[in-house]
Amino acid sequence: MPKDEFAALGEYSRKVVIMISLVGDNMYIDLAKVDEKGIIIDDTVSFGEEYIKNTPIQKLENVKVDGRAYYSITSEIVFECKVEGSMVLLDAMDLEPIDYPFSFEISEILSENDDEKDQNELKTLDIMDILWQNIVLEVPISVRKNPDKKYNLEGEGWELVNEERQKLDPRLAPLLELLEKEGKEWNHGSSF
Repeated sequence: MPKDEFAALGEYSRKVVIMISLVGDNMYIDLAKVDEKGIIIDDTVSFGEEYIKNTPIQKLENVKVDGRAYYSITSEIVFECKVEGSMVLLDAMDLEPIDYPFSFEISEILSENDDEKDQNELKTLDIMDILWQNIVLEVPISVRKNPDKKYNLEGEGWELVNEERQKLDPRLAPLLELLEKEGKEWNHGSSF
């Protein structure tokens, strides 16, 4: 989110250090200090191994978070920010690491009355989970460093087979004939 949008908030931008604290892999917002004007969030975060261990992401550091959190007229916490960074993924063909840049905006409305918030006696909000959920949505299904690169599709004792180049293993030919014969008998001879 551009900083000039928040220029009118003046003093609040200097108080952000007090209201947002990074503890380990958490980014807490002190909800007691949030009001209608909100607080500015301008920070860089990294995601540790516990976040990326079951994902295709190899490394996720220096993610820039720029936005604000504030109370709406309906007493809900609104979290709006722009997130930019680069994640390291593996090339789908040769497993080489690739820096994959991403940039997106988040606009979340968090109700003060959620069960999770009722149990939170410290009145803090960890926005790392919100950031993580949105970053995971940015991970592509497949990524390639050079999509035009031609790869060897066969080698000694192996070959890559797709629907266009599908070959029948000669050892399975009798089984295919049997299946075709059974299929014809089943379709024509069945009284079900």
